[in-house]
Amino acid sequence: GSFGRAARTPGGATTQRAQRAVAMPTTQAELTDASYRAMPCFHCLGPNDPAIYCCCRPACEGFVNSCLLPFLGSACGKCLIANCFGPIYHCCDKIQSRDEYASDRPAGVDSAKAVVVLTIRPVKDVEAYKAAFAPWAAQVQDSTPGVRAFFSFMDKKDDKMCLQVAWYDTPEVLAGIAKDPAVEACYCDNDKATGAVWGNRSEVARAALADSGVSYEYGSLPRGFVKNAPHPGFDSSLYPGPPMIWMSKRWVQPGCNPKIAKAFDKVGELQYYTAPAFLSAFEYSADTNPDQLWSLRFFNDYEMGMVAHFPKTLLSYVPTRVLFTMIPNLKGGLGAEFPVALCFSTKKDIDMSIAYNAGNKAYDQHYWEDVIGPLPDMGKGMASPPPTGPSPKNMRRSDDLGMGSPSNLSNLPML
Repeated sequence: GSFGRAARTPGGATTQRAQRAVAMPTTQAELTDASYRAMPCFHCLGPNDPAIYCCCRPACEGFVNSCLLPFLGSACGKCLIANCFGPIYHCCDKIQSRDEYASDRPAGVDSAKAVVVLTIRPVKDVEAYKAAFAPWAAQVQDSTPGVRAFFSFMDKKDDKMCLQVAWYDTPEVLAGIAKDPAVEACYCDNDKATGAVWGNRSEVARAALADSGVSYEYGSLPRGFVKNAPHPGFDSSLYPGPPMIWMSKRWVQPGCNPKIAKAFDKVGELQYYTAPAFLSAFEYSADTNPDQLWSLRFFNDYEMGMVAHFPKTLLSYVPTRVLFTMIPNLKGGLGAEFPVALCFSTKKDIDMSIAYNAGNKAYDQHYWEDVIGPLPDMGKGMASPPPTGPSPKNMRRSDDLGMGSPSNLSNLPML
């Protein structure tokens, strides 16, 4: 196919056209090989998308930032997307049956085993909450093999509101977590507690969250993926962490949630393979408003997660598919609008993400140095040893491997 993925034989091998670049990895193990990860320009990102910079990454990014994005944001560019580029993509998708993706494929919602939960709830006393939650969260994450993240922050916009994020490998792991009386005593008894749930939102997961006192939104039209451990993207020898997590509730154009659901599913089919450390891209339409959606982007590495999920080169199918089929359905277009926008990361990674896409500054920035509870341990239980817990400031990041510095001219939201 010419608009989304390399053609594959029934046995799964890529065709000669897709293999013409000798360095192209063809298995997930090759995608996350350490020597490949350290390459300075993502020479080839994956079997489903070449994503080739041709050793000219600065030139590719410079063209996209200074020419392509400003043009597409202009009246002329928007007109071409609406009346030319977008319709061409939709027509090709129908011809090539891309509207019929199976939901149980690796990048489909039915393949997700993990549950990712965001909880937003008020507390009576901040210091008492911190003192109670931190040791409990550490005990839960350390003693439960299927809990890879279990942490909290205080909301930047309301210091009496806590934010809690958890990653459970299965709904059964979630159901097995017992409440802590000291933590429960810190919560306010009111109706302001809300939350979102991504991944495996089975009846087991819903039942486990039902008596929490939190009004979780499950919505409709779930789409995207959650990778399951032991996928190599969790490997702490390749991606030592800590992760970069983006969670938001965003507006879409009136009536366009079904359209963006289809578009997002096709983008996710590419990103699942082209960004090895992109652990989850998952969205669903909100319960509270038909023109809003809940969004999750969970990266285990800056370069091979955040950057690789949207490489700035026209030799990748990802940027054009995003720009021509997804962005037109978001309210605000390139400057998406967020009722809720949260990022959890190191300050260094957030700063680089904003430099790479200036629209990311719309997110409330929460730095790991302020975390309540333990740092996420996404590689726990993998063959390689997990992180030993160094300060986020001292973590070795991918840009230390000669990956180059991000450009600072674009203005896209987190996609």
